[in-house]
Amino acid sequence: MNYIHQLLLNVDFWSALSGFVGTMLIFFFGLPPKVDPEGHLNLILEQEDEEEKKTGRKYKRISYIGISLLSISFFLQLIRIIYAN
Repeated sequence: MNYIHQLLLNVDFWSALSGFVGTMLIFFFGLPPKVDPEGHLNLILEQEDEEEKKTGRKYKRISYIGISLLSISFFLQLIRIIYAN
């Protein structure tokens, strides 16, 4: 029990975890070129697909969460370096 408590308070653990999860989110949900966030279809010039818009917004939101987690990871590492000295 004491080991788990120490692990939860460890900055390095949270830094590594947020960096890993952020990287996985960006890898899987980074906006691929086949999803148009504007909802435009390449074959039909005057029509927008609402389902494509929803998918584009979802991918963009999840990729921003991934970037935020990576930023948190770097921030936690910076705190660790500053307070280690």
